[in-house]
Amino acid sequence: PEGAEMANRMGHAAAVLLALLVDPALGFTAPGLLPGGRLPEGLAGGAKQPAVLSPARPLLASQSLRAVPSLSMAAAVSSTAGGDEAAPRYGPHIKIGKKGTILNLWGLWIMTFSMCIATVGWAYLKLRIILGFLSLGLLKPTAEHCCWIMHMWCKLVLWLGLSNPEVTGLENLPPKGETVLVCANHMSWFDVPSLQGYLGNRMLWSFAKAELVKVPVLGTYMKSAEHILISRQSRKSQVESLKNAIATLKQNRDVFIFPEGTRSLDGKLRSFKGGAFTIARKAGVKILPVTLIGNDKVFPSNALMPIRPGRGIMKMQIHPPIEVEGKEDEELMEETRKAIASGLPAEMISSSKA
Repeated sequence: PEGAEMANRMGHAAAVLLALLVDPALGFTAPGLLPGGRLPEGLAGGAKQPAVLSPARPLLASQSLRAVPSLSMAAAVSSTAGGDEAAPRYGPHIKIGKKGTILNLWGLWIMTFSMCIATVGWAYLKLRIILGFLSLGLLKPTAEHCCWIMHMWCKLVLWLGLSNPEVTGLENLPPKGETVLVCANHMSWFDVPSLQGYLGNRMLWSFAKAELVKVPVLGTYMKSAEHILISRQSRKSQVESLKNAIATLKQNRDVFIFPEGTRSLDGKLRSFKGGAFTIARKAGVKILPVTLIGNDKVFPSNALMPIRPGRGIMKMQIHPPIEVEGKEDEELMEETRKAIASGLPAEMISSSKA
């Protein structure tokens, strides 16, 4: 439900992009970007850097640091113990806001090209909407067409960002004409692009915050694709969204949902909420469990954008679909959680289901 918010974060990050373009001499930390900790000369504030950087030796930020409104510049390097993937080096980066949200050079690259692709898609969609109006609806884009645009955007962003996941279990996907409710674990903002772009070639509809329709580029897409909007502050909206999800599935549109209800900040599989299983049972569709692995190492919860390429790290395992006929919500919840957990290391499963 939160995944679509990733595009919303791009707007806030535009100030960061401007700051870096206007003043490349901002005081970055400069842990090694190249194998062995090597760093190109003059990368940090024009200062000459040693050929090899020691992970144990912190570097100082540039003394000529200029103040940028709403940005706090980071001068600390995240070192790793024994090359542990769970604590990667960020490279030159800044920290934004009170929470110190991280944006490094890799994230800046991802943000730049993904925004460019999104703008092209938005312009095409707007043109089709105008042509649809002028042609009395003949050229108006369908919800399926809009969903296809999102599918291709997600695929391109992950592929160009060297983060297309390794997918296993494609043989477990039901035939194209059979509608399913996709249930996956949720640990990263990259979970949505992974599912949207690489779950076979299936178009997926999702839950999204109602306020996202006000975001310029994203709002046009959300309304045109007829995604399931929900306001968390309104109980009536939540009930309405469940009805809309059932109706969407009955229109032969695949829907995905994160049964945990929110993103796991430490990557561990949390307890499930019952809404997803009520939807599947009432719509009479199978549940397709999917395990996502490694997305939080590429796009962690403390980052504004991905911090590293994800190839070889991000994985997606598709499990056999679960029949809903004759089963209660609790039973479906247990089966789905067990299937998703079977693809995770033991340390990534929360010991408590509460």
